[in-house]
Amino acid sequence: MGKWKKKFRTLPKPIRVELQRIVVDDIKVLAGKRISTDDVVAGTYAHLGLKHEKLQVGQSWEVVPPMNVGTTSKRNSEGWTVTRKDLPKHRKYFYRDIPIYGDAARNGWTTAAIPREVYETDSYPPYLFQIEVSVQEVLNDGRFGIVFSIDEVFSKHSASFEEDLLFAVNLLQENTGVSAVAASENPDFVFTSQLRWDVFPPGQIADLAMRIQQNGGRNPPDLATITERLELFEQFQPIEYLKGLGGNDHYIGAKYADDLVVFENMRHGNALYVLYDDWATLSQKPRSEILKLPTSKFDRLIHTEGWANRFALLMQHELQDRGTRIRIGRHQRRRRR
Repeated sequence: MGKWKKKFRTLPKPIRVELQRIVVDDIKVLAGKRISTDDVVAGTYAHLGLKHEKLQVGQSWEVVPPMNVGTTSKRNSEGWTVTRKDLPKHRKYFYRDIPIYGDAARNGWTTAAIPREVYETDSYPPYLFQIEVSVQEVLNDGRFGIVFSIDEVFSKHSASFEEDLLFAVNLLQENTGVSAVAASENPDFVFTSQLRWDVFPPGQIADLAMRIQQNGGRNPPDLATITERLELFEQFQPIEYLKGLGGNDHYIGAKYADDLVVFENMRHGNALYVLYDDWATLSQKPRSEILKLPTSKFDRLIHTEGWANRFALLMQHELQDRGTRIRIGRHQRRRRR
């Protein structure tokens, strides 16, 4: 990587000036840069997949920046938390694998849910922003005009607009050495930052998966991936299935109650989110706001070993709290109200 300024504490003055000039509500973080072949061969932008063989006008691709590039890139992939000891504690469940009857060799293992009183935390799940790289033109001096942009649209009406925009600006700056903003009026961009959903009633999984995949969108997940996730959701008998629309077409989810909704970004597929709030209200918020709710209002299950078991236990507790009892076994499923 090149030696350039990697972090801004506040939005730079040129970006603030440009924001005042832009009259539309939706903003893209986008900047162009003149890059020489020598810089590319030297590996300055190799972390973004920019190699000599890709220096052809019209080439474009997306990449999640590696975590080792810097603090912003690491937070983009892993998220971060701030413990709020100034607020009351609340109950959360933690999961531990324990030997059955104390003898794992003979009886195997089971997963136990352990309740604990914990402090509220301001949890910031990973944005998982990708950087789009586009080789736009060859200049007269032999350098290439490259456009870098963040694959997200930011709404001026969002309560976290400036915070989210600063994060995206820092991510682009940290990885490319340039940062700027533009109106999202280019037809190649998504026109809205709102998270919208198409709703599907329960049905046969194979047919439902086909309808969800064929429902449109820029980059719908493959059929096998949709089917696998629907089979997991189906175990707990949702009242509706959800498929993201517009710029969020890579989201798929299930609704079990107005205050119990499960969804996942199938494009990145590294974690499942369980939300506890009014879904009619939350569905109108940008993705960035939904993922920054207080930790008492959502759970994030990272796809490490045993995550499906942890999800099953969590759903059993949440459904039971809402007056529904459900038991999951290899050969039977029962749900009672």
